[in-house]
Amino acid sequence: MSQTIPEPEYQIVAPYSPEHPRNGEGDIIALKDGSLLLAYGKWSGGGDDFDFAEVWSKTSTDGGRKWGNDRVIVPNEGKVTTFSTGLLRLANGEILMSSLSKDSMEDCSIFLRKSSDECKTWTPRIKFETPEGYSNYTGMNNGRLIQLKSGRILGAGFDGWVNGRPFIAFSLISDDNGDTWRASKNYVNILDLESTNKDGAQEPGVIELKDGRIMMWIRNSLGYVAKAYSTDQGETWSKPELIKQLKAPLAPASIKRLPQTGDLLIVWNNNQTARRPLNSAISKDDGETWENIKVVDDHEVTSWGFAYTSITPLDDMVILTYWNGDASSLKMARIDYRWFYQPDGCI
Repeated sequence: MSQTIPEPEYQIVAPYSPEHPRNGEGDIIALKDGSLLLAYGKWSGGGDDFDFAEVWSKTSTDGGRKWGNDRVIVPNEGKVTTFSTGLLRLANGEILMSSLSKDSMEDCSIFLRKSSDECKTWTPRIKFETPEGYSNYTGMNNGRLIQLKSGRILGAGFDGWVNGRPFIAFSLISDDNGDTWRASKNYVNILDLESTNKDGAQEPGVIELKDGRIMMWIRNSLGYVAKAYSTDQGETWSKPELIKQLKAPLAPASIKRLPQTGDLLIVWNNNQTARRPLNSAISKDDGETWENIKVVDDHEVTSWGFAYTSITPLDDMVILTYWNGDASSLKMARIDYRWFYQPDGCI
């Protein structure tokens, strides 16, 4: 008799309120005491990308079912806003955090800091200095930090938008546990696929493949998720190509390797025109092909849909966080990893 796999559990973990009209762009990390810490952007006074925001955290002691202890962990360090958080447990036991701060509509910077006491305190922030020729508008999505088997740390950055410049995608590189950072030697340019494209290569992510290559996936406006490869641990990148199995709007995706199976899990919008529904798919060959496309969430959305996901495998579960744009709230799903391999059905 086959084992029953439970349906996903959903909750609004950081709901909209008049005082805090937007909550999103979060990431989760497991702490050494068995609890979970969620870091996310919390807005005040307005919910626009250029309204006041800070990075807050919540903790859970029951595997993500209940959350509490809400507090500010990074105040607004920009003249405009601070948000978009990533968390990574380093091989040496420290926790690395990324965030963005905006000083104006033409000035956005990536900052990084570390904690050696399980997110109680943090080192002074380090600004990622953009190379010559880049703009002053550089960013990185939530949940975009990885550490390679070699120990090198990679982030996935984007730059552009200012003065009508199409975005380019690149990798951030650290070989000293996050103390210093530099950019990859080249960048990924969607203009290599469409010379007149005005949106460019946006909000990338990176993952290490089993053969040692690094795959970058890229938001763009050509109707499909794009990808590029590095054979030298993120130093240089191939020209982009479209993944024709993965239809997508102009919206970001997230990819994580499932430790339970070794397969890749993608969470994105399988729709060329809208950020709904929220979908998942599995790759058993390190991103060459994708299967088991499923609907993760299509509840209570009418226009904005879902975006800015994070993926956290935990024991036999996968915890997703994502922004519910219609409710302007941070939503969470706890999903048995086996659910992603089932034939799709109504949820």
